[in-house]
Amino acid sequence: MPKLVCTKCQTELKPETSGTLVIETASFGPYKVWNADTWKCPGCGAEIVAGFGNEPWRSDHYSKDFPEWLESVKNTARRVEYDHEKPQ
Repeated sequence: MPKLVCTKCQTELKPETSGTLVIETASFGPYKVWNADTWKCPGCGAEIVAGFGNEPWRSDHYSKDFPEWLESVKNTARRVEYDHEKPQ
């Protein structure tokens, strides 16, 4: 994992949450699910998500069980973040 530094505080970010669930979305909705980590600046509190695996946890959004599975993992995840195709 590369070293992460806040450009505002010029301080190294610290781990905040290991095992963050990241839901990648497109215009049609969720389509990939990743495991990653959330890092936080001890100065200003800015947070980023980094440390993604090489492959998504699931990317078979077309599967019949995907919506039910996604709701289940969202309900049990320590933290859920989104990676939207376009800024919200």
